[in-house]
Amino acid sequence: MTTLHAAAQVTKTLGHRGRLRILALLRPGPLSVCQIASVLGAPPSTVSGHLLELRHAGLVSEERRGKWVYSRLVDADSVTAVLDPVLASIDGDPQVRRDAAAAAGLRGTSPAALCACASVTEWRTT
Repeated sequence: MTTLHAAAQVTKTLGHRGRLRILALLRPGPLSVCQIASVLGAPPSTVSGHLLELRHAGLVSEERRGKWVYSRLVDADSVTAVLDPVLASIDGDPQVRRDAAAAAGLRGTSPAALCACASVTEWRTT
């Protein structure tokens, strides 16, 4: 992130509540779109759109594991320098804490089981 354009892209991307929640979810490690969607209570298409913006800003990368694609925070010094203070500032937020607890329970859950549900809401109530 050495150019004005890149810095503007990152700050614009950080200006959305859903994307901040996703970044906080990815802090402990990678998650699939269906795992993130389950935590956020959002459609996978919405989560995919947010992840695309986060990738374009250089904050998130993808990793394929067989059939599934997992997103993770980029481990670059320039990204860490920007994200660490931002994520530290939202650590105490009740929603971020609920998200972290939900994600901890999903980290061992297969994305196939989550994606097979008719909807995220249905999965949360069963």
